[in-house]
Amino acid sequence: MPRRSFFMYPDNGDEADDFISLLDFNWNTLLGRCLIGSWDQLKKIPYIIWWLFTVIYSLFGYYIMWIALHYVAVHLYPTYCAPLTISGFILSPFMVAAPHCIAMRWLITEGANVIVTMWVAVGAYAIQHMLRRPHNIVV
Repeated sequence: MPRRSFFMYPDNGDEADDFISLLDFNWNTLLGRCLIGSWDQLKKIPYIIWWLFTVIYSLFGYYIMWIALHYVAVHLYPTYCAPLTISGFILSPFMVAAPHCIAMRWLITEGANVIVTMWVAVGAYAIQHMLRRPHNIVV
């Protein structure tokens, strides 16, 4: 039996250890030793990602919804209300008053307004943090 180093990853036959041993880490390196110690933290990654997704969705869900609605309306409006054909040109004055075209125009304009407001809010937040002075410095 080959002699093992003290820092070599132990092989005790557990399924989790077999899974880890499938990963081709060199356990005698500093990185390998750090990864052995952080395996418990690595198990928490799905929970951390879910928490991060929940926080982002709760903060930006409203804007993500408006961005998606704006994107869909912008791409559907030319297809259903102003097709790039001769018949689309002829029917265009009649389609302007159609309810679905009015709704899509409203989504396009309101979506653009909400997105602009979002960028103003993000810019104001960024500027506030860039101009903030530490409390312990006296000028």
